[in-house]
Amino acid sequence: MKKELILKLSSYFYFLMMFFLPISLLLDNIFLGLLFLSVILNSKKTIKNNILYYLFAFFTFTVLNGVLNSFFVVEKENYLRLLPLLLIPFSLGNIDNTTKLKGLFFLSLGIVIIQLNSVYGIINYYYFTEGKKYALRNYYKVNEILNYERPYLGFFSAINIIICLHYFVTYKRKILSIVVALFSLILIIVISARLAIIVVALTGLITVFKIFKTKNIIKPLLILFGILFLVLLSKSSLKYRFLQITKDARLVTWTGASDIFFKNSYYIFGSGSEQQTRDNLLEHYKDYDGFDSEAEQNRFITKNYNTHNQYINELLRGGFVGLFLLVIPQVILLYSNFKKNNDIALMFLFAIISFSFVENILDRQVGVYLYALLLCLTGINYKVKE
Repeated sequence: MKKELILKLSSYFYFLMMFFLPISLLLDNIFLGLLFLSVILNSKKTIKNNILYYLFAFFTFTVLNGVLNSFFVVEKENYLRLLPLLLIPFSLGNIDNTTKLKGLFFLSLGIVIIQLNSVYGIINYYYFTEGKKYALRNYYKVNEILNYERPYLGFFSAINIIICLHYFVTYKRKILSIVVALFSLILIIVISARLAIIVVALTGLITVFKIFKTKNIIKPLLILFGILFLVLLSKSSLKYRFLQITKDARLVTWTGASDIFFKNSYYIFGSGSEQQTRDNLLEHYKDYDGFDSEAEQNRFITKNYNTHNQYINELLRGGFVGLFLLVIPQVILLYSNFKKNNDIALMFLFAIISFSFVENILDRQVGVYLYALLLCLTGINYKVKE
């Protein structure tokens, strides 16, 4: 009886953690902690989760590398932020796949809430403030307008489309899945989220070639992609954002990261410090002479942008060893899910890998959660039983 109660509580804590992930990290941390405790209290101790082993190796190396390079005190907050990499796969190892799939509904619901909040901000911006003066593209107040950070709002919206595809092919009530997916797609276009639209395009390609095989399904999908193509050709903010990609702030950061890597020669184990990477990048921003204006340089110096690429970040912090430990689970999961034709899992993997190329996701708590969760969710068989 006690075991059944704990298992039930574990499910509820998991659902709440999924729901609050996009909404409140404070509550998410609380429910992850409760979920972890419920697993500890459960008499079932045999947790089989290969993702846990991969992430444990990465986490352990990161901590030991920092300790051996005398950076433990400086990096302590970074290590604490990475703890969900261990807690999430450990906790989810005690939850059955059916429950994990149900959790996608609560994640989708949480995403819809932040999307509606952003729509409120957009409407308020366009109709009641200065919206007619500045387009919603590279405007520096865009995150304030959206009540959320644009890259993560776009990414969550792309994830919601993948979840909707899963529900579309699995459950009879398909209208709601279509509505939520279209709403997410429209929001991505309105906020000009470049990475999100690429994730959606990859998702669409996988969908067309691997899931939907009947002509009556392919036709509306092709129409949808046609509309998307027309949007990119039109005078939209999304088109403008793609045209401005050569002036993206990330190019300045990546140039600096490349110089730092070859200058310091920490090829095998890296510097062992996230903070040292940020300090080196700050010096690069101060010395870089390619800025268009002094104001732009001051913005880089003030914000001290991180690497905006998780793979580059690990190359600097952990060298080739750290990069290998980060990449190896991704490669193994891609191979295994491709072999199983596990399409939804592949979409989740493509999404998080793509996002890692343009964001230092492990530099933010929400990114750590997303990374660990999406890797864990690739262990589920999403194929519909014929």
